[in-house]
Amino acid sequence: MITGASSRLAAPLARFFAGRGYALLLHQRSPRKNVAALAAELRDHGTAVEVLTFDFATREKIDAFCAGLAEPFGVPEAIVNNASHFVHDFPGGGDANLLVESFMVHMLAPFLILETACREKREEQKISVFNILDQKLLNLNPDYYSYTLGKSGLQTLTELWGRSGRADVRAFGLLPGLMFPSGPQDEARFAEDAQKIPTGRALPPQDLCALIGFLLDHPDMPGALFPMDGGEHLLARRRDVAFE
Repeated sequence: MITGASSRLAAPLARFFAGRGYALLLHQRSPRKNVAALAAELRDHGTAVEVLTFDFATREKIDAFCAGLAEPFGVPEAIVNNASHFVHDFPGGGDANLLVESFMVHMLAPFLILETACREKREEQKISVFNILDQKLLNLNPDYYSYTLGKSGLQTLTELWGRSGRADVRAFGLLPGLMFPSGPQDEARFAEDAQKIPTGRALPPQDLCALIGFLLDHPDMPGALFPMDGGEHLLARRRDVAFE
């Protein structure tokens, strides 16, 4: 299962899981042409795909999504909490509505998805959860204030699941760095900013997929946090790279 299926990361993730033989449950906030095209592409290659449309900004829609979580294929064995709400605000100009939506999308939806999966899964079933975080959580800056607070909560949720002592659920926090242009970046600025990373390149989405594959292939590895940012979190920054 992949939430936030309209994002740029979701397509490589979906193709990766399809290549490993998974049936796919894709979540989208609202009907999107790129999600429909992705689902059609995967079905043409023999993958079973269901698309569910629910806006995680409201509790009622999260509850409705969770109520139907197991209907298409049963409780997912791999869950990618990828849905995100990435809108700029800044301390002193914070937006309470953005903060509420950030908490709903980044914290409450993953919280309820995991609780539902644990309640409804088969007794012997094991679940691997991959929460898409952000390298900035290891090197905080004040840009995207509400987004950062929400993602910080998801990181804490990930760590608490790791400390829960459950052998049937592994929760991993993946902290990618620069991967796609965002905010005010155009392609030229994106390429320039990638050169500032210690490795001198942005993260290819396929590298993140490869890490997920490694973790799936090694079921004895416990849940943990994995920065995937070419060392970006080691750089001291006062602002987001797009605003430097």
